[in-house]
Amino acid sequence: MEAAWYWLAISNIVFNAVLCFIALTLNGVTIYALRKTPSVPKPLKALLLSLAVSDLGVGILGHPLFITRLALESRLQADLRTSFPTFYRVYIFVTSQFAYASFFGVLSLSLDRFLAIHLHLRYQELVTYQRVVTAVISVWVLSGLIPLIWLQIPIQIAYVFFAIIVVSCFVVSGVLNSMIYATVRRHAHQIHALEVQPTVQENAPNVTNASRLRKSAFMTIHVYVLFLVCYLPNFCALGFISLYPSLAAKAFQKYTNTLLMLNSSLNPIIYCWKLRDVRQTVMNMLLNAFSSHN
Repeated sequence: MEAAWYWLAISNIVFNAVLCFIALTLNGVTIYALRKTPSVPKPLKALLLSLAVSDLGVGILGHPLFITRLALESRLQADLRTSFPTFYRVYIFVTSQFAYASFFGVLSLSLDRFLAIHLHLRYQELVTYQRVVTAVISVWVLSGLIPLIWLQIPIQIAYVFFAIIVVSCFVVSGVLNSMIYATVRRHAHQIHALEVQPTVQENAPNVTNASRLRKSAFMTIHVYVLFLVCYLPNFCALGFISLYPSLAAKAFQKYTNTLLMLNSSLNPIIYCWKLRDVRQTVMNMLLNAFSSHN
């Protein structure tokens, strides 16, 4: 039985090594593409860059630390909290910081698109680039402070504190994205009505702006759904382990950690899929890269 768990750990290590390379490559390209795409509004670009930096950090630090944890546990069969306390604290701090940055990043992105859809012309007045940058900096500072507090309090209280933050982010983001979806669907019908009117040339700028807003809104919804799919199993596994600890449950929880970090490799695909201008920038980068090698 121990041999089976050992090979499961090895397969998990290999999978994380592959994901590490993918996360580094895709998020590095995405960050460059976002910076080189002027058509993306600055507030939205700042929020997407923050998420992409968080995902890049998972590739730089998250995956390597998790691989090291899996290797130590499979090799030594020891509890890292007691055998390697310094490494364990570094691992918890780094992975938790990127997780919290993702929680608050998805929440901020959902709130931004909600305001963009519902405030209309007042959005540019209220949601300025400087305010969004301040919010992004605050998110990263908060994401660093929470794990520090988490490490100083009893583990039971820390889990409760963690669960409250997670559930709050999930619920609030879910409500915002549900309202975004309902509004976008209504706007889609309005756009269709404008397109069939005889004065389509006069309505063209409004239709174009509404279409871009709709695409960015759907991108936000997809980011949230993917976030939910990748993160929720891990929290369910943690809750199950706290009630019914077993070797099988702990092994399953390790794979949900991998699913959680898989989110960092999939987010860039959504950005390129839903934002045509970003996708075009990436295609131009690839074409230039191939033409320079030929």
